[in-house]
Amino acid sequence: MTESSKKAKHVVIVAGETSGDALGADLMQALRQQQNNLLLSGVGGPKMQAHGLTSLFPMSEIALMGLKEILPKLPKLFKLVDTTVAHILHVKPDVLVLIDSPEFNHRVAKRVKKQRPELPIICYVAPQIWAWRRGRAKKMRAYFDAVMAFLPFEPEVFAANNGPPCHFVGHPMVDRLKQLEPLPDFRKKHKLKAKDRLLSVLPGSRFSEIKVLAPVFGQVVARLARQLPDLKLAIPVLPHTRELVATLTADWPIAPILIDDEAEKIAAFKTSRAALASCGTATLELGLAGLPTIGAYNMGWFGDVIVRIMRVPSTVLTNLILDKPVMQEFLQSLCTAEAITPALSQLLTDDAENEKCRQALAELLPALNYQGQSPAQQAATLTLQMAL
Repeated sequence: MTESSKKAKHVVIVAGETSGDALGADLMQALRQQQNNLLLSGVGGPKMQAHGLTSLFPMSEIALMGLKEILPKLPKLFKLVDTTVAHILHVKPDVLVLIDSPEFNHRVAKRVKKQRPELPIICYVAPQIWAWRRGRAKKMRAYFDAVMAFLPFEPEVFAANNGPPCHFVGHPMVDRLKQLEPLPDFRKKHKLKAKDRLLSVLPGSRFSEIKVLAPVFGQVVARLARQLPDLKLAIPVLPHTRELVATLTADWPIAPILIDDEAEKIAAFKTSRAALASCGTATLELGLAGLPTIGAYNMGWFGDVIVRIMRVPSTVLTNLILDKPVMQEFLQSLCTAEAITPALSQLLTDDAENEKCRQALAELLPALNYQGQSPAQQAATLTLQMAL
C-alpha cells in the first residue's frame, strides 16, 4: 500500500494563547514534514491559521488570564468547551494534542476521555507541578495519555508523582534563538564605545511586574551609575509595555535603549556585560544567550505564600536545569537596591566572576537541546507514534 493510498491520519490540535499558537504552528509544520497524508483541525491563532488551520472559533476568545478576565466570561468559555468537544467527537481524530491553557484544555481532555477513552490525548507543555501542587500529576493520568515537556527534569517529577508518561522534547526557545541569526551589530548601531559596559534590564512583561520592579531597578541603576561612568542600558519592550517602561524610566540617570525587535534583543544580550531581570522566562533566555544575570521578584504577600509552598530551591529555571545557583536571585523582602547592587556590580566589574558565570551557562544549551533535534520534530514524532 502506498503512502498516498493509506487512510489519512487526523490530528486535532487546540491552542489557547499566543505562545501556544506558535508551538502549534511549528508542530503542524513538523507533522506535515513527517507525513504528507495528514488532516489537521482544531483551535489556533494567526500562526496556526497561516499553516492552513481553520480555527473552530477565534483563539482570542479563550486567551484569558487571571480570575478578573475569566469569571465574567465563564458561560461563554463553557460553551466553547462544548464546541471543541463536539468537534473532536464528530471528526473522530487519531490523536488529540492540547497545548498549554490548562483552564480550558484540561476540561476538554476530561470530557473527551470520558466519552472516547481509546483516543490518545497529549498535553503539550507540562504544568509546573515541580514547583507546587504535585498532586495534579496523578489527576492528569486519568485524562492524558502523555505529556510533552520542555524541561529535562520534568519526566522524573511526573514519574515520581504517578503522572502520565512524560517525554522531554526540548525547549522551543533554542530553535527561536537559532532562527534569529545572524544578529545585528548592537554596539555599532547604537554608537556604543568600546569601553562602554552594557547592562540589559528586564523588569517583566506584565504591567503589575513592571510597576513593582522598575522603581527598584531604577534605584540599582542610580547606584551603579555613580560607580561606573561608562555604564549603558538596554531594555527589551513589547508593544503593550513600551509606553509604561518609557514613563517609569524617564527619570533614570542613564537613558535606556528601548528594544522591540527580537533579533536586536538577543544582540543586546550578546553585547551586554550582565543583566538584571525579573525572575521568569526571561532568565532562561538570558541563560541561553550566555549572559551573567541577577534575578529579582516581589509579588507582595502573595509572593510570600508562593515562596513558602514552592517545592524547589530556586525560582530561576536556569538554576533548576543546571542544578546549581548560577544566577543569584533576590526575592520578596530581598528585592531591594541595597541587596541587589553589590551582586550586580561584581558581575559588571569582576572579570573572573563574570567568566565563571559564563562558563557555567555554557552547559545550558546542551541540556535543553534534546538529541540536538528540533523540539517540534520531537513532538511530531511522538504525536504520530501515538496516533491510533
